[in-house]
Amino acid sequence: IFENNCSICHGLTGNGDGPMASQFDPSPAVLSNAKLTGDANTTAYDNFEVINVGIANTAMMAWAGVLSETQIWDVTYYLRTFSNVNVQLPPVNLELATIESSADSNLATLVVEEVRGLLDKSLEIYKSGQGDDAAEVAFDAYLAYEKIESNLITKDKSLGVNLELAFSRYRGEIKRNAPFEHVQSLNNEINLKLSKGLELLKSEVGFTGMFFQSFSIIVREGFEAILIIAALIAFLIKSRNQARVKSIHIGVVVGILASFATAYIIQEILHLSMASQELLEGWIMLTAVVVLFWVSYWLVSKIETRKWQDYINKKMRGALSKGNTFTLGAVAFISVYREGFETVLFYKALYLYADNATGGIIPGFLAGCVVLAGVFYLINTLGMRIPIKWFFGFTSVLLYYMAFTFMGKGIHELQMGEQVSMNAADFLPSVHWLGMYPTWETFIGQAVLFAAFVFALVYTFIIKAELGTTQLQVETHQLQNSITQVHDLVEHISHHAKRCEVFLKDTPDEDLKELSEHLKEIDVRIHELFGHVKHVENQLQDEYEKLAKKAFEDK
Repeated sequence: IFENNCSICHGLTGNGDGPMASQFDPSPAVLSNAKLTGDANTTAYDNFEVINVGIANTAMMAWAGVLSETQIWDVTYYLRTFSNVNVQLPPVNLELATIESSADSNLATLVVEEVRGLLDKSLEIYKSGQGDDAAEVAFDAYLAYEKIESNLITKDKSLGVNLELAFSRYRGEIKRNAPFEHVQSLNNEINLKLSKGLELLKSEVGFTGMFFQSFSIIVREGFEAILIIAALIAFLIKSRNQARVKSIHIGVVVGILASFATAYIIQEILHLSMASQELLEGWIMLTAVVVLFWVSYWLVSKIETRKWQDYINKKMRGALSKGNTFTLGAVAFISVYREGFETVLFYKALYLYADNATGGIIPGFLAGCVVLAGVFYLINTLGMRIPIKWFFGFTSVLLYYMAFTFMGKGIHELQMGEQVSMNAADFLPSVHWLGMYPTWETFIGQAVLFAAFVFALVYTFIIKAELGTTQLQVETHQLQNSITQVHDLVEHISHHAKRCEVFLKDTPDEDLKELSEHLKEIDVRIHELFGHVKHVENQLQDEYEKLAKKAFEDK
């Protein structure tokens, strides 16, 4: 097993000199080094865990799922011979190696015991003043907990999320050298939550329990996506772009297919650990932030503009640009995909956990789909009755809310995978539904996004409105100049008409007299025209004053 799977990087004798070793940075571990595999420095269980879950930010993948646990123990036993003469596995590891199902309650017990052991070890190390080492062991405890995290979340997402946050705070406080008593209290908090989680995982669940767990998964994970999709479709219909709804449908279908494909690749091909899955999800969410924020701003910019009605007539009636249509489809895709592959993995974990009690899963799933369909219908029905300006505002705020939460959650996921630093900010609350976590990194990320949103509002409703008012003033001034020029021309013509009238009034010729009468009539008509132009000028001035007053009130 070692020769076929490990020697290509670590070398046949564990010296880190395999054929592929030079291509990796950091280099593969030297397994013949007693500091890594020697009895005096490590236990076999330490090596087993590394092989099982992998090492973040290195080429060392998680072999759980690729090799059976028995095979991983065989490799562990073998590689420890590189630096030890007599190798013997601890009894607990032999017991663990006999467990085949990741849903087995015995495994949950063993995992919790392992996590508690690592937590105790991290606390002891921290007490001795070795903060960095304590943080590393605390991270190992979190990685161990991830073996049961999916199963726990399927039963009680709130508890699963709170445990993840507790691990995050624990490591964060260790890194900032918090008082030992405070770190110890966080350690105790994790242990209490682990006890609750273990009790849930060991409890028997029948048809009803599986029904409600399945129901809650699809509703919980699908609610945000269905809300956004329904709002986008209602937006397109209200704006008379029914033909563009197809782009939303395509985005949804592609998102669903991509979710299944990603879930399959994660577990069946790449065999990513939970930590690696969190990193993937974190980057997906941060990518989604960009798209969601852009579409949110685009909608806001269309709520109040001087040319709104013109936009409705020219753009919205079947004339959305291809770029905007693609972006809306991308939002639909991201909304589904971001939750989709995680939902697939949750249902897989639920099936494994259910063992022979799977009867309630499909009915629960279908019932959840009915609820989501009801939400979709409600949004579309109400959306048709709301003025389009307000509907634009609602959709924009919804998309911004998603971007805001994704920013916090995305950074948090990267923190949990140790790709982003974690500095505690005690003054911040932990609000999961807003993606708010008590760390400076998540706070700064969301603060920047909030500032960008405020700037977008200020630019749209104040700066842009001011520019529009200034432009209106310029156009009005130009119109006034044109009217003045017409007025001067009329006066000039009138003057010449009067001169002609004086010159011709004593002429006996009947034709000349008739011409004189016509000139008088021209003079009257010109003055009437002048009066009409002045009236129009006054009306334009009144209209301008109304617009200026309205712009001031809007500010």
